[in-house]
Amino acid sequence: MIFKAARCLTAAVLLGFSLVSAQNDTNGFSCGSTPDRDRIAAVQEQLEGLPTLWPRRIAARGPFTVPVVWNVIYDPNNNEGNLPDQIIQTQMAVINQYFNQIGLGFGLQAIKRTPNRVWFRGGGLSSGYTRQMKDALYIGDAKTLNFYSIGRFQDGFAGFATFPWDYGTAPRLDGVVMDYNYLPLGQHVDYNTGKIGVHEVGHWLGLLHTFEGGCNGGGDYVDDTPAEASSASGCPAGRDTCAAPGRDPIENMMDYSNDPCRRQFTNGQYNRIAKAISQYRGINL
Repeated sequence: MIFKAARCLTAAVLLGFSLVSAQNDTNGFSCGSTPDRDRIAAVQEQLEGLPTLWPRRIAARGPFTVPVVWNVIYDPNNNEGNLPDQIIQTQMAVINQYFNQIGLGFGLQAIKRTPNRVWFRGGGLSSGYTRQMKDALYIGDAKTLNFYSIGRFQDGFAGFATFPWDYGTAPRLDGVVMDYNYLPLGQHVDYNTGKIGVHEVGHWLGLLHTFEGGCNGGGDYVDDTPAEASSASGCPAGRDTCAAPGRDPIENMMDYSNDPCRRQFTNGQYNRIAKAISQYRGINL
């Protein structure tokens, strides 16, 4: 969804970079990734100046593999959150399922296990413990995905991710943080197939929510995702909350619909990813 006449994005600042609290609703899943209003205007101007990169044939040099460092944070008192490797590998497979087609792969480089009750139980979008955790554990560069699984967020979110354009000012805060209950085989039956992880990685690659800005704002700055007034829950077929053409993109990975409902990205979103990671992560597809 894109309306170039205006932009209207929620603005706030967390931990010194432009990741802010999104709508913490009662849909069963809510994500804390929303860009800062002023920052996204400059970002959009830069991205619009780049050529269309997708759809196109994958470059002859072959796909790019993003190295992934998975940090398992768990409670040493009862071992809660100490995920088996199989859960992590399943999540990685689901992520690759949705991004391989544009020549982007995610390769598990390391699994690091950290027993820390405070980080596990006290983390979240607005938690200082999250910053402390990231600062202590982060490794790699802009091309490396640091993934952190912790316990239930203090602020109720399922997860959040930083955006590519935040890396330059806060590199050690880069990455994805998720409540382990939303990973494959987790406790949330409508959101435990690995698609929440795909959603968060989508943010890490530069995508916004499909409902960003509602019906009248700048939206997600993607032409082929119809305008949507608010996040969807369940799988409301035929939902149409805006006067602009097109029904709500409830099947899109960047909405809040349940896992059986969400199943796709659009060519416009893939093009935005290709531009964003080229500009801010040095990844050229």
